Amino acid sequence: MSDNATSAYALNISIVLDTICPWCYVGKRRVEKAVALAKQKWPEFEATINYMPYQLDSSMENGLDKHEVYRKKFGDRAAAIHERVALAGKEEGITFSFGGKMSNTLGSHRLIDYARLESSECEEKAVESLLHRYFELEQDIGDEEVLLGAAQDAGLDRAKTKAYLDSDDGIDAVKQKVKHGQKLGITGVPFYIINDRYGISGAETPETFMEAFEKVINCQKEQNCQDSI
Repeated sequence: MSDNATSAYALNISIVLDTICPWCYVGKRRVEKAVALAKQKWPEFEATINYMPYQLDSSMENGLDKHEVYRKKFGDRAAAIHERVALAGKEEGITFSFGGKMSNTLGSHRLIDYARLESSECEEKAVESLLHRYFELEQDIGDEEVLLGAAQDAGLDRAKTKAYLDSDDGIDAVKQKVKHGQKLGITGVPFYIINDRYGISGAETPETFMEAFEKVINCQKEQNCQDSI
């Protein structure tokens, strides 16, 4: 196989998410399914997944009551929205629970960035743990103890992670990445960027992601790629 053929099947997928966005959790599962399907269809297929931070509300305080936040934001629609999310989650093996506390997500994004410094596997595990703890265990991901638990789930050293979180390290980096996403025109999450050029918005189905992968692969083979799909 030629180098060009090999590279055509290598995709980099940046998942833009906020850790309090339920559809980001659903979308993560659907991308994972799509990657598994792609590997079945194309034995040469490789996908590198990384995460970009987004903050739905950068001014949010810590320890807010979720139900009160939902009531203010959605009013009488909250119950129906939760039901829709719960049904989508069930299809992806997620058991959503909407109680507990909601906090500013800057700390959780710093943890994800810190995990990335260790390895992409640690980054993936950190994201998974944060989403599971927040959406299924009703834990407050603005609480440092919860963040340290997620760090341990990701294989990170607890003491070193605590020292990092207690410092100002990584704060500016996360904020700059959020601003970069905004400059790219991203106004909501989940959002997916393939090979730094092609954008997909929303928690689409695995089949939709597969179609996108195929379009990117084909255009890379033909070396005639557009900037969107």
